[in-house]
Amino acid sequence: MRLVDRARWGLTAAAAVLIACAAEAAAPRFSEMLPRGVQRGTEVELTLSGSNLEDAEELMLYDTGLEVVSFTQGEGDQRGRQIKVRLKVAEDCPIGTQRMRIRTRTGLSEIRNLYVGALPFVDEKEPNTEFAQPQSIPMNVTVRGRVDREDVDYFVVEAKQGERLTAEVFGMRLRHSAGNNYFDPYLAILNEERFELAVADDTPLVWNDAVVSLIVPADGKYIIQLRDAAYQGDGRAYYLLSIGNFPRPQGIIPSGGKPGETLTVTMLGDVLGPITREVTLPAEVRDPDRFGLEARDEHGLAPSLQPFRVSPLDNVIEQEPNNDRTQATPAAAPGAMNGVIGEPGDVDFFKFSATKDQEFDIEVYARRLRSALDPVVNVYRMRDGGGVGGNDDSRGPDSYYRFKAPEDGEYVVAVRDHLNRGGPGFPYRIEVAPLTPSVTAEPIEFARYVQPDLVVPQGSGIGIVANVQRQNFGGPISFFSDDLPAGVRIECPEGWRGAGQIPVVFYAAEDAPVTGRYATIVARLTDPNQPDRRIEGPLQQKALMIRGQNNNRVWEELITRMPVVVADKLPFRVWIETPKVPIVRAGSMNLLVKCQKDEGFDEEIAVRLLHNPPGVNSSTSAKIPKGQTETVISLNAAGNAAVGESMIAVRAIAKVGNGEVECCSEFVPLRVEEEYVQFKFAQGAVSQGQETPYVVTVEKRKDFEGEAEVKLVGLPANATCEPLKLTKETTELVFTIKAAENTPTGLTKNLLCQVLIPEGGEVIAHNLGSGVLRVDPPPPKPKNPTPAATPQPVAQTAPAQRPLSRLEQLRLEQAQREKGSGGP
Repeated sequence: MRLVDRARWGLTAAAAVLIACAAEAAAPRFSEMLPRGVQRGTEVELTLSGSNLEDAEELMLYDTGLEVVSFTQGEGDQRGRQIKVRLKVAEDCPIGTQRMRIRTRTGLSEIRNLYVGALPFVDEKEPNTEFAQPQSIPMNVTVRGRVDREDVDYFVVEAKQGERLTAEVFGMRLRHSAGNNYFDPYLAILNEERFELAVADDTPLVWNDAVVSLIVPADGKYIIQLRDAAYQGDGRAYYLLSIGNFPRPQGIIPSGGKPGETLTVTMLGDVLGPITREVTLPAEVRDPDRFGLEARDEHGLAPSLQPFRVSPLDNVIEQEPNNDRTQATPAAAPGAMNGVIGEPGDVDFFKFSATKDQEFDIEVYARRLRSALDPVVNVYRMRDGGGVGGNDDSRGPDSYYRFKAPEDGEYVVAVRDHLNRGGPGFPYRIEVAPLTPSVTAEPIEFARYVQPDLVVPQGSGIGIVANVQRQNFGGPISFFSDDLPAGVRIECPEGWRGAGQIPVVFYAAEDAPVTGRYATIVARLTDPNQPDRRIEGPLQQKALMIRGQNNNRVWEELITRMPVVVADKLPFRVWIETPKVPIVRAGSMNLLVKCQKDEGFDEEIAVRLLHNPPGVNSSTSAKIPKGQTETVISLNAAGNAAVGESMIAVRAIAKVGNGEVECCSEFVPLRVEEEYVQFKFAQGAVSQGQETPYVVTVEKRKDFEGEAEVKLVGLPANATCEPLKLTKETTELVFTIKAAENTPTGLTKNLLCQVLIPEGGEVIAHNLGSGVLRVDPPPPKPKNPTPAATPQPVAQTAPAQRPLSRLEQLRLEQAQREKGSGGP
C-alpha cells in the first residue's frame, strides 16, 4: 500500500470511529464531580463522571474566574464515563458556586456546580460519627465531606476566649439531589461538656443551609456537629463546611446602590458587631440575581457573598425614630428606601410626595436579598393616615404594590414583618420606581421537569416555545442575538410575534462548526408604530436543580445567557408537506409529515407540532414507524379558531445510539378559514323500527367546485343513515334516518355532519353540528283492529311530498294514537 493510500485510509478510519462514537454518545449525562470545592488562586484537577461522554469536547463554564487548562477523556473502561479536567482558579474568582456543563459532539449535559472558596480544603475522615471521636481540624479550613443516612459528623477545633468561631455549610447550595431527597443541613457548636452553644437550621441568608457563630467563652476545644435535619442523608448528601474565625454578618445597609457608585455599607448581625466598609460597584452586572459583596474583616473572608442589589435609584437610609407616620423618614419618589426591622414589633415609615394619578411600582426586596424579613408593605395618606393600599407576598415572601396617587399630597410607605419579628438579620430595600416597560421570555417545558436545550444539529433546527412576559407595554416581539455560534440563525415568524407564547427555531447550516457558547439572546419590541421605543429583555431559563417532596421546585438556577450548541448532523431529516388547502373552523385535517433516513438508520421517529395555531389542536402521538418515511398529524380546529395564516413546524424525536435526540423542521404556512358552509339542523323524532326524514338547511359561505360528501354521524346505536351529496347550489339536505327495533329510546344530542369538500385535489373536512334526535318506542297496537279494506285500483304515484315539520309530525302521531284507542 502506498503511503498516500495509507494516510487516506487512516483518515477514513478515524472519521468512521468518530462517527461511531458520536452515534453511541447522544444525550450526555453529567452526574458527579470530584472534588466539589476548590480554593482561589490554585490549579486543581477535577474528575467529571457521567455517561455518553465518548465524544465530549468541552467544559462550558458559565461564570467568570475559572480557566480550563486541559480536558482529557478517561482511559480503558472509563472512556465515555469519566473526564479529567484541570482548572486554573483566579485569585479574584468570585466566591460561591460556579456553573458548568459538558458539551459533546452530539449534545449538552445538565448543569453541575463547583464551589470556589477562600480557605484551604481538607477531606472528612471516618470514623467521626461519635461525639467522643471527632475529627480534629485546624481553624480556617473548608471540609469536604458527605453525610449518609442517620449519619452525624463531628469536628473539633482549638479556640481562644473572646475570638469569633463561625461555621457555614454549603449543602443544599451545591444543588445536588437524589430523587425527591436533598441535603438539608443542621449545624451546632458544642463545648466539651456537650452543651449546645449555637444551633442553626435553614438560616435565611443561606437558604436551607446553616450558619452558626459565637464569641468563644473560654479557651478550649469546641465541637462542630453536622447532620441532615431529618437524618435523611444519602450517597449524594455532599457538603463543604467552612470553620474558622471569619466574619458572618446577616444583613447589609443599604441593601443596594447605583451602577459604578462608591458608597459606604454597614454589614449587620456579626457576633463581633457591625462591619463598615467602602465599596465601588461595577458599572454593569451580568447576573443581578447572584451579585453580592464580600464580607471580610481583619480575620478573614466569609465563605459566601452578601447579596446586594444594583439599580439606578438614589438611596435613602432610615433615620430612627421612624415608627409612625408622623416621624417618617423623608424620601423621594422615585427612590430607594433602605432600613432594618431591628426588633420585634418594629414598623418603619418613609414619606414621599406625589401628584394626582401619578403611578409608581413599589417593590420590597428582602427575602430576595436573603433577609430574614417576610415583608408587608402599606401606603397611607400623610395628612390623615387613611389607607391607600398594600400587599403581602406578591413576589413570593416579598411584597409588591402598584401605587396610583388619588390626589396631590404626601404619602407614607410602611414596612413590617408579617409575624412582627425583627433583628439585625431583617434588612430591606423598598424601591419606588416609575412604571417602565420591560420584557422577559422563557422556554416552556414540553414535558414536565424536562427543560429544553438549544442543541442544533448541523443542517437542521431545534425549536422552543418562548413564554413572553410584557410589562407596561404591548406590541410584537422578536428574538435577536449578536453572539450565536457561527452558522446559526434564529427564525421567529412574524405572525406569532404579538402572542404570549411564540415559537422560535434555531437553525444551523450544513457546514456550521461543531461548537457551543453561552449566547445573549434578547426579546425585543419590533413595532413599526413604536420605532423610538427600545424595549428588550433576556431569553432566560430557570434550570431546575433540586426537586423536593410532591415535586416542588426547591432550587432553580436563573440562566440569562443561553447555551447554544451546534451538534453533529443527525441520521434523519423531517419536513412538513405544505398544506394545499386550509383547515376551517370546526374542521379537521391530516397534516402530512415526511422524513429522509440515512442508510443504516431506521428507528421510529415521534413527531409533534412545535406550537398549535390559536384554536387548533394537534395529535401528540404521531410517529413515523420503522421501515416507513411518512405519517400524519391530525389537526382539529375549534369553532372559534382564529382566522388567518400561522407558520408551523414539527419537532422530531428519535433514539440515536444511547439516547434521544431532537430536531425541528422548517416552518410552513397553515391557513385557518371560516367554514365554506353552515348547517341549521331541525329537531327530529323516530320510533323504534321506523324511519324518518331529517332536514338540514344549508347556507353557503364560499363557492366550491364539484360534489362534497356529507355524513350524518353521532346517531344512537343501531340507527343508520346514508350519506348525501352537496354542491354549491344545494340549499337543503334531507337524510333518511332508520331506527332499528333495538335502537335505544331517548334524546340524542349533538348530531354532527361530516362534510368533505373537494379543492385542488385535496378535501377540506368540516364538522358541522349539532342536531337533536328523539327515539320513541313504537306506538301501541289498536285495541279493536278494523277489517282489512277492499283492495282498490292502484292510483298514479303522487308527487313526493315535502318532509313534515316537527309540529306536523306531532299532530299526525297524536291523531294515530287517538284512532288506535277508539277515540273520536
